[in-house]
Amino acid sequence: PAAGPAQTLCGTVVTMAGNVPTVGTGTWTRVSGPNTPVITNASSATTTITGLVTGTYVFRWTITSGPCTVSADDITVTVNPVPTTANAGADQNLCALTTATLSGNTATVGTGVWTQVSGSPATITNASLPSTTVTGLTTGTYVFRWTISFSNCTPSTDDVQIVIYDNPTTAAAGPDQTICVSTGSVTMAGNVPT
Repeated sequence: PAAGPAQTLCGTVVTMAGNVPTVGTGTWTRVSGPNTPVITNASSATTTITGLVTGTYVFRWTITSGPCTVSADDITVTVNPVPTTANAGADQNLCALTTATLSGNTATVGTGVWTQVSGSPATITNASLPSTTVTGLTTGTYVFRWTISFSNCTPSTDDVQIVIYDNPTTAAAGPDQTICVSTGSVTMAGNVPT
């Protein structure tokens, strides 16, 4: 028997990679592990095993043929926890600022990193801190991504949008006006905002 290479994975399902016996029949059994998962088809060399939890398992592929000596091979399956779900914080609308603060959540499983997805080039002060500043912002829309990764698991990501508005044009309502009652109307002379 050849139970296949050791596997490290995330999630609750593993696909086994045992050899197909040319003589005899094979059977998968669980030797050890943190729980008792479900072996979908114990006699299939490439069965799936479901219901795994975080921890290390040992599974045995045993091939038997009548009264002959039984042979077996073990495989270790390590199940990693999935990374913490990323939360990049609330979107921000800011006025005429060149600096903003990013506020991601702290990872309990894995490590986080900030990256810039869109907008004119800006500088992330410390990309590995959940709460860090971004400098060099100008008027426009920016998107920053908080990514939490762990081992070979699929990373968790979340985006935050920061919009930098320019200060409004200084208002000028025009000169005071005096009109006759008979005219009944007045034309305003405010400035056009840029």
